[in-house]
Amino acid sequence: PISNYNLQSYLSLCIAIIITIMITLSDASTHLRSILKYLHKNAWTIVFIIAGAYFCYSQFIDPLLHKLRTSRSYKQATDPNRVAVLTPDMQRVRERQQELAAKRAIEAEEERKQKLAEERERKRVKSPEEERWEKLGGEGSRLGDTTAASSSEAGGVGEASLRRRRA
Repeated sequence: PISNYNLQSYLSLCIAIIITIMITLSDASTHLRSILKYLHKNAWTIVFIIAGAYFCYSQFIDPLLHKLRTSRSYKQATDPNRVAVLTPDMQRVRERQQELAAKRAIEAEEERKQKLAEERERKRVKSPEEERWEKLGGEGSRLGDTTAASSSEAGGVGEASLRRRRA
């Protein structure tokens, strides 16, 4: 149960808080008005001070900070303890890169030779006998061709090639 005394103290507390807020707001508005008057009175001075500060920062302070950061970074990068730790890793990575480069060079050379051979074959003029041979299906082996499997009989005519010709 809320007593009459508690209700009165609660209401008086609320009224006190509201009055305090109103005073604060009026003080804040007074302060805001005085700040705006100051800015209105000294606006160009403030603009020039900000522009001068930015110019000084961009022309003098920022390059100096950059130089200090760069020198600190260089000292850390060339620290003998750090270099001693990173050198074996760097050598391992470089060796791996060399292996990959060598493998790619070999593959590129093989591909180049293959393309060159294909280009030579494409540009080569075929004799009439070769053209006739290809029209007939190109079965059998050619004279002087060491890559084809030669039959055991003389003249390159075996049972298998005879069967193919008859069919």
